[in-house]
Amino acid sequence: MRERDDIILELFSENVIVAVFGLGETSTAPAERLVEGLQHAVDQVGPRDVEKRGAFAEPPPWGPLELAPRDAFLGPQEVVPFAQAEGRIAAESLAAYPPGVPNVLPGERLTAPTIAYIADSLAHGGLVRGASDRTLQTIRVVVE
Repeated sequence: MRERDDIILELFSENVIVAVFGLGETSTAPAERLVEGLQHAVDQVGPRDVEKRGAFAEPPPWGPLELAPRDAFLGPQEVVPFAQAEGRIAAESLAAYPPGVPNVLPGERLTAPTIAYIADSLAHGGLVRGASDRTLQTIRVVVE
């Protein structure tokens, strides 16, 4: 989009873009230019393996809050493999992106559906914000 249409995005990944319009700008012409640039990008990339990967899963309900977020974030912690964190109390927040809404808060007990949802988001090319380990191989949990 930058090379062909001179459109510079605020943020982009495989599944997400964020475009920002200038303050005080009328939105009609820039929006039309953005849509045109998006169409050019879609035409260039094509569908590839979208059907094979499937859609993002719906987020599960939050797990039970066992500790105040401050106590969990500042208290004694240890690092465990993310895949084995079910039942542990999170010491950090996790937000699967997209959409970027927190899925786990410090003090929340990690559930199997939440772990599966975050892993699925990563498998679809999403990102996780808030994790000290950006690869999410490990997670910080409260020492119990």
